[in-house]
Amino acid sequence: MKKIFLTLLVAFTWSLETIASEITATVVFENLTSQELVKGEFEVVELNQKTEIFTLESFEIKLPESGKYHFRFESDDFTAYTFYPTRINKRNNVITVRLVEKSGFRTNGIFSFPINLEIELSDEQIEQKIAEGSLNFIMHGLDSSIPENYLNFKEKYGVGLIKENCVIDPLSFKRASENNQLIVNYLTNKYGEEWLADLNEKPFGVIL
Repeated sequence: MKKIFLTLLVAFTWSLETIASEITATVVFENLTSQELVKGEFEVVELNQKTEIFTLESFEIKLPESGKYHFRFESDDFTAYTFYPTRINKRNNVITVRLVEKSGFRTNGIFSFPINLEIELSDEQIEQKIAEGSLNFIMHGLDSSIPENYLNFKEKYGVGLIKENCVIDPLSFKRASENNQLIVNYLTNKYGEEWLADLNEKPFGVIL
């Protein structure tokens, strides 16, 4: 009887530890097209875990522990860019899937980018760039015009906006996403999330 009790106690303790180490991650979609999703497949590569998706509503997934994972989203309807923190933990746990129109030069229309959320520049270096007027969000668009709310934003926070070619290749996507995330981390650490109210649209490739 005592052995059975000890076995049950060990099993119960192990279950609690397993639950405590689990990470809940949220998958969100950004559909930059006018079409609707028919069907897609979301994959956690390391776990060989595939989930069929029929709606672009956000959903949650369970991961066994914090760590490095790779995620992919595939659909015949879109070119999919999936980006996420290099290391998933309880604080950095949002996976963003950005859907754009398919283009002829794409190979398989699937791009997956772990985004480094570690700030490589110190606050002093970032503030120096602000003083020089050289700290900018990066956006891709059809024209070079800067929205008025970004002009007002630069006056208030010292962070501007530059526009690049509307064709988003994988390397440009990764560079813009990491640049914008670095700025977001700095602004959030300094102002909380109040600064977001001064922008009508979220900066490109940002995980909040």
